[in-house]
Amino acid sequence: MELEELKQNWNIMEERLGRLEMEQHQQLNKTVNSKVKQVRERVLRRSSIIVILCLPILFWISVHQHGFNYSILTWILLFLFIAVIMARQLTWMLLLRKIDCLKMTVREVCLTESRFRMSFKVGIVVSVLCAIPLLISMIWDMSQFGNRSMIIGLCTGLVVGVLIGIRLFLKAWSGIKELREAITDLQ
Repeated sequence: MELEELKQNWNIMEERLGRLEMEQHQQLNKTVNSKVKQVRERVLRRSSIIVILCLPILFWISVHQHGFNYSILTWILLFLFIAVIMARQLTWMLLLRKIDCLKMTVREVCLTESRFRMSFKVGIVVSVLCAIPLLISMIWDMSQFGNRSMIIGLCTGLVVGVLIGIRLFLKAWSGIKELREAITDLQ
């Protein structure tokens, strides 16, 4: 009789433990999906800023550049830089869309997150490598204009832009680290 009660209690405890593990796993899945959604929204926001704000301004500047004749090399490098940024953002969005804890195994989620993290690092490096020749070409062209205040403004903008870029990078990287930690908790 006591043995029967112990077996029955053991089965009840096993059921409860199984339900608790399932609830914990579901909560971790929700956390990962929430982190993916946050990172996806950041990427989408930055892509929207590029498409809605930067490209029209760039087009307007290219059409109305009466006093300043930038070289063809500068324009090519500028459009190449924008193409790299857009390709980078699109790649990030596609990789983030693939992460789905409900449809994937933990191993697949980890691999997809690892691909995204590598894509993030490579995308940043390629963007910086495209920006350097662009900035050199722009500085060279502006030095030909003979306007010293323009060069000072460019250097000031460059310093402010680098600081803002570093801040955005660190914020994005912290979001990616949070995503990785949430995915690590799934294991």
